[in-house]
Amino acid sequence: MGKTRNRSSGLARSSVDKLSKIMKKLILSFFISSAFSNLMTPEDGAILNRIHVLFEWKQIPEAISYDLQVSEEMNFSSIIFETIDSSLVHIERDNLNWFSTYYWRVRANFNNYSSEWLLPFSFTTTEALSSSSIEYLDESQYQEGITVFGAFFNYFSAAIDHTGKEVWNSGANDFVYYSANSFGNVFGCNLFSGTENNLPGMEISFQNEIIWEEPNDEFLHHDIIKLPNGNYLGIVETNSLGPIPIGGWTASFQNLGFQADGVTIEFPWVGDKLVEWDKDTKEVVWTWNTFDHFSMLDFDQYGGTWTEAYLSLHYDWTHVNAVIFDESESAIYISTRHLSRITKINYPSGEIIWNLGHEMPSGQVNLGTEIGFSFQHSIQKLENGNILTFDNGNLSPEFRGTDQPISRAIEIEIDDNSAVIAWSYDLPPDLFGFASGNAQKLDNGNVLMTTVGGGGRSLEINPQGELIWEGLYNLSLPDGAVYRAHRIPGLYPAAYSVMINNFMETNGIGGVFLPTGSSNISFSITNEGPYYLPLLLQIFDDEGWFGSQTLEILLEPNTTQAVSFNGNIAINTNFSSIQLLVEPVYHPDKAKTVSFIGYNYPLSNDKSNNTMSDQFSLNNPFPNPFNSSISINFSLSQFQHALLQVFNTKGQLIQTLVNQNLSEGTYNNNWNAINQSTGVYIVKLTTSNSMETQKILYLK
Repeated sequence: MGKTRNRSSGLARSSVDKLSKIMKKLILSFFISSAFSNLMTPEDGAILNRIHVLFEWKQIPEAISYDLQVSEEMNFSSIIFETIDSSLVHIERDNLNWFSTYYWRVRANFNNYSSEWLLPFSFTTTEALSSSSIEYLDESQYQEGITVFGAFFNYFSAAIDHTGKEVWNSGANDFVYYSANSFGNVFGCNLFSGTENNLPGMEISFQNEIIWEEPNDEFLHHDIIKLPNGNYLGIVETNSLGPIPIGGWTASFQNLGFQADGVTIEFPWVGDKLVEWDKDTKEVVWTWNTFDHFSMLDFDQYGGTWTEAYLSLHYDWTHVNAVIFDESESAIYISTRHLSRITKINYPSGEIIWNLGHEMPSGQVNLGTEIGFSFQHSIQKLENGNILTFDNGNLSPEFRGTDQPISRAIEIEIDDNSAVIAWSYDLPPDLFGFASGNAQKLDNGNVLMTTVGGGGRSLEINPQGELIWEGLYNLSLPDGAVYRAHRIPGLYPAAYSVMINNFMETNGIGGVFLPTGSSNISFSITNEGPYYLPLLLQIFDDEGWFGSQTLEILLEPNTTQAVSFNGNIAINTNFSSIQLLVEPVYHPDKAKTVSFIGYNYPLSNDKSNNTMSDQFSLNNPFPNPFNSSISINFSLSQFQHALLQVFNTKGQLIQTLVNQNLSEGTYNNNWNAINQSTGVYIVKLTTSNSMETQKILYLK
């Protein structure tokens, strides 16, 4: 049985006790972690709904690589895994488990030594939600990736790897997965119990962050997608009165007082409407209504829908259950379950290009009337122009002459005048899926089929019809039913790091040397994930050295690309605060800003060989961080002019503390920052021959 969560009782007592112990460890670890650590993700004390975990840290000047360690012990007495990485991101997919607390730390490697370990962060993984497993696996033909699925009735979603191990779930959000596009955008709905429109559609991240949510003014169901223009398109219910056609159900309706004569307009029909919402304002900007384009002469005669109408007192006429958009044709495709029909629609005119499927009285269906699919679910437009769908086959005895209902995946080849089956695979009768399910053509040519039959499962089939992989979700009606499943590359579609090339340090200050005049600054950007990653880059700086330049790149999975910007470095300005904004085109929520200082004088390029001038030294300010007042000491070995100044990170002079000729000796200066803003400041000592800097942090 699938795992059904009881919201009222919460976790089992053993789980509560274990979670309490975990939280005590997290509270303790919080107080020992550094408030100024270079560690970024997972944040200290994070609770994660996944065991494929992305680790990210900040760049350390002059480092050539980084050591990453993960342990279940705060003192790292035993190591779960460790790795060396030359970028700033690592995705761990193999060594973490559910319901565990981990500690992680990083240190930098330089040319001939390693730094001390940064103070560690901790995180906890929640518990798995599914009872998934696998029945069969041929690893040599398996399409790499993970399989993500959504479950109705107990309302959750999860992802499993090739071994059937759950690697992600939707946590406590009651999220049902619908689809993920090629750039890793994830779509589905959340259950809002007790509301009129209780399944609002949305886009989320695999970190369970809501990226976008439809306005929920109407009841959305089955599908929501993102259009190339950035807007969202979904399926919502719409209603109109219609007749009760004559059939085996006629007498039952007449007993309720209806005319039920096939003519009288007296009964509520439920149709569907496609709605496009503006991505920013959420206003409706385009609609397409089945009542405007389909004839009410067409309806299901064999599938029991009029019997259901007798019980519910409304007729579920069209039941559109899938929508896709093809940018190359500017066309929308929809699957209409109860008409056993697939329709191609011109966008934005709304004109029907063709109807494919079962022939009905209106004569509107003009293609594929001999194919015999029924109550189908899902559509995929293939690169060769064919259509792939999951034929639920509820009416296969009537349409195909089978002895019992048979579900299948079918690839349909279509031209202007005909439609034929190019490939098909029939499931055994015990895996018949009366509802839901889908078919997906994978990159390696295999097809992933998902059915509610057999407790819910997905089967990967190669083009020769051989079983490659079978994943079991162990869901049973009415407590749970798989909705759809897709093989996706991974959980992190925008996993990338940005490295500043020639990032150096002098006495604790990191920056880049940019010679006066025409200069280039370069970055190495690494796509750590398995998705193609389009990025927009824009550089700014306070002194206008680089103006405002924009660049767009496309990174292939697991590749690094160098990018550079040319600037004009002014001779009369020592340094400038520089920012590089990097925004993933399809995941703007994962944008990063890289901030650093550009200097027009050389910095150290060997951290292990940094030496103080034998003529002066700027000592470490104390205390650091400080609250309002800090002591700044320096020493001179001979008579010379000394200039001691404090700058902010934008390179603006805040205060001059010393500006005079001084004899040999040690000098103590106090700086009171009570009137300044909290943040990082730079102390700069300039003498007749040299210059040194120190970084200080003011906290109120």
